[in-house]
Amino acid sequence: MQTTVGVRKKPSGVSWVLAFVLSAALILTIAAVSVPNLLRARISANESSAVGSVRTINTAVTSYAGDHPEAGYPQRLSDLAPYIDANLAAGQKSGYTFRYVPLDKDGDGVAEGFHVEARPQTTGQSGQRRFYSENGLISYQRGPAQPKELLGGEGLQPEQRSLAPSRRMVRKGSVNLIVSEPTSTAEKIRAIAYRLDGYVESVRSSDEGSGALEATITIRVPAARYDDARREVRAVGERVKNEEDDARDVTGQYVDLESNLRNFHAEEAQYLEIMRRSGSIKDTLAVAERLADVRGRIERTQGQLNLMVHQTQMAVLEVSLSTETVAQAADVRWHPRAEIKAAFWDAANDLSVYVNFMISVVFRLPVFALWAVTTLVFALFGWRLLRWVWKKLLPAPLPAA
Repeated sequence: MQTTVGVRKKPSGVSWVLAFVLSAALILTIAAVSVPNLLRARISANESSAVGSVRTINTAVTSYAGDHPEAGYPQRLSDLAPYIDANLAAGQKSGYTFRYVPLDKDGDGVAEGFHVEARPQTTGQSGQRRFYSENGLISYQRGPAQPKELLGGEGLQPEQRSLAPSRRMVRKGSVNLIVSEPTSTAEKIRAIAYRLDGYVESVRSSDEGSGALEATITIRVPAARYDDARREVRAVGERVKNEEDDARDVTGQYVDLESNLRNFHAEEAQYLEIMRRSGSIKDTLAVAERLADVRGRIERTQGQLNLMVHQTQMAVLEVSLSTETVAQAADVRWHPRAEIKAAFWDAANDLSVYVNFMISVVFRLPVFALWAVTTLVFALFGWRLLRWVWKKLLPAPLPAA
């Protein structure tokens, strides 16, 4: 019987080339599919980082202005180094270049507004969209010739295209006037508030006797007419005793509240969409609970925002009115009647302390006597014990020869 042994043939050169071509084609196909996805993921991450950086710059700028009221907004991005990280202060971060421009400089060079812009370092690779800070809102452009849009997808309204966010200031002042008739002067100040489109917040008056009258009236007027109100109020008095004026920048707080409110509304919209798609009662109840929570936050934030808007729009002026008699009496430091009254009560208090002490001593005499007898007994016992030990330890002296 003859056995045939099979021999495996080596692959020819053509087979090797075909395998190589197929492998290369497979690798290129995988790369063609994955590289664009990786690039899109990188662009999306860089754009999200750019939006966060623009918001960080907005908050840092308003914080800087609050810490340096005499300088206003910073002149360059590097001035924000204490408030932001070093890369962002240098203008480069996560594939984006950041540009900061101070706006609306006055005669002293103090900036009253600012503009922030974030551009991709390589369009199409490190990022696609350009981002701007406009009036506290974050907007973007898909391209140089494209219109600006809000992140929510709506186009910017004409009144929102201003590059410099308005500065929010809370103004509060006080004036102390010397007048002949505080009551009638308060009515004049009331008329001034109404004429300047304001209102009276509170009125207080008192009669100290001997013709000493006092009154305090607090008014609110539009912030734009605050200086006019101060001038007219000063004019109704005979003499200005003292006055104070305070201006507090709350732009940063206002921008933060607006940003929080937009985020809460976006969260509410997401929950409403989830509720629309939920198919079970359990899921619907869970979403409804989250929805109630976010709506509560919206109402609280909206209330805080409304209060801040009112405080920035309507300045406060507190006016104290007093007659010359009250002003002179206020300067006198000696009040004999009050001193006699205080001395009498001090003497009565000292007498009560003395009487209480004597009562305590009288009622505690038996206890003191008991302690004294006990101490004497122990002292006598100790003395006798000491004498006995002394005699035992020391021998008696020998009789003399």
